Amino acid sequence: MKYVTIFHANLNYAFLEGHKYEQVIRASYETILDVFTKQFPHMKFVFEASGYTIDQMAQLTPDVLKKLIQACESGQCELMGAPYSHPIMANVTEEEGRWSLYFSMEAYQKRLGFKPESGWNPEMTWMQYVPRAYRDAGFKYLTLDFEAFMASTDPKYSWVERNRCHDMYWGGNLPTYQLDPECKFLHHPFRDVIPGLHGFCRSDNFTGRYIGYFLGRIPLETYLEAINKWSGSDPKGASIIIAEDAEYTGTTGYYYVKYHRDYSKSFTVDPTAADKLTRLLTALDKMGELITFKQACELEPVAEPYFCEERLSWHRTWADAWSSTPEAKRWDPIIAVMRNEYKDKCQALLEADPKFRPLVEKFWYHLTNSANSDGRWPPPPAETCPFNRDWVLREMREAKKALAECKKAIKGLPKPPKPEPPREHEWEYGFQYTEKDPNDLTKFTLYELSHHLYASYRLYDKGEGEMKEQGKRQVNAIYDEFQRRGFENFVDRRIR
Repeated sequence: MKYVTIFHANLNYAFLEGHKYEQVIRASYETILDVFTKQFPHMKFVFEASGYTIDQMAQLTPDVLKKLIQACESGQCELMGAPYSHPIMANVTEEEGRWSLYFSMEAYQKRLGFKPESGWNPEMTWMQYVPRAYRDAGFKYLTLDFEAFMASTDPKYSWVERNRCHDMYWGGNLPTYQLDPECKFLHHPFRDVIPGLHGFCRSDNFTGRYIGYFLGRIPLETYLEAINKWSGSDPKGASIIIAEDAEYTGTTGYYYVKYHRDYSKSFTVDPTAADKLTRLLTALDKMGELITFKQACELEPVAEPYFCEERLSWHRTWADAWSSTPEAKRWDPIIAVMRNEYKDKCQALLEADPKFRPLVEKFWYHLTNSANSDGRWPPPPAETCPFNRDWVLREMREAKKALAECKKAIKGLPKPPKPEPPREHEWEYGFQYTEKDPNDLTKFTLYELSHHLYASYRLYDKGEGEMKEQGKRQVNAIYDEFQRRGFENFVDRRIR
């Protein structure tokens, strides 16, 4: 069996204060690197870090960063990238998400000498534009969420496991579907989530026990039993068995804040972490092969397309969990005002002239940092950390200053002509909903099929001659595809 371990390193973590950064880097990140490279050099692993995390490692612990570079250069470690300051991708615009990923890519190139191919989606939140932002930033592979996929595509699973409460921040106590561990979506990648970007699912069935083991709440045997149970028996597949916060390997992380509202034990060092990781890897070495995320994404794929409903996230909750906290409700409208003012007054002039590029980047850097999720977390009745709040507020102030500089820079410049609206025929749908081949509907997600149905009806209703016939063929083909996917008891609206 093949296994993937992804250690998610995020120094923008809630209640991880700046004076503890080096402590966490050495207790956690360095421990992971040392155990793998010194004791298990034949076992591959994935170290995921945001651009901000890499920048801080370069400044505070260049020796640890050097170990990471060496592990990547040897081929043992795959670096996985992420947005620069851990924004929730479903709660920012596509443009903001793309800029945040750009700043990370720049940090990787500067600090490491290369850019990663695989990307981490914070909290696995989803909008249809999220994968596009990653691909456009240069990523080829993306982490996906199994539970969100199943809740969006499997009626029986969804009826049991779907979280219908957008104001519930964790769905772990909701009813659990009796899932077959052989489920192919747990063990095989998805090809072309959008054209040019592939992915593989992480699942709570595996990853939740990682935290329990490293916090000493469950024995190693219980963790291994879960891995054995959910691994299935397909030798051509793989399983992501760790895809969680790296900080729990080496510290108590955020656990005591989350479950006990005890703020005094955040990120306390665990001196037994290296031994725990050694015992885990020794056992895994006997059970199978550890591979990288990229390798997992290149295994034999499933035929089905990956689909996730808007705003779903991991742990059976919604992106609303992060957008509905008091801080988010207070700050996000302010950020939106700055973004809209820049776009309305400055963007066309500044982004058309390369000489303004440093100023453009300065604005987007601070604006996207203002969307950092950890200054907005946790929700009440818990309290957010003053350090994280101040970090976000400082970035908002800097974004405001940068916006003022932008407006000053364009003062006196002639306004650009307003772009001509695209000319559309009456039969055109007027909305870009897919980049996939419309002749292969098996690759369309339910989102794409739904829009394609409306576009096809419009073509039939407004088109003439061959266009009208094309619309008819498309409508009927879409209903054939719905039927192939198991849709039952629907009114047949094929065009006769």
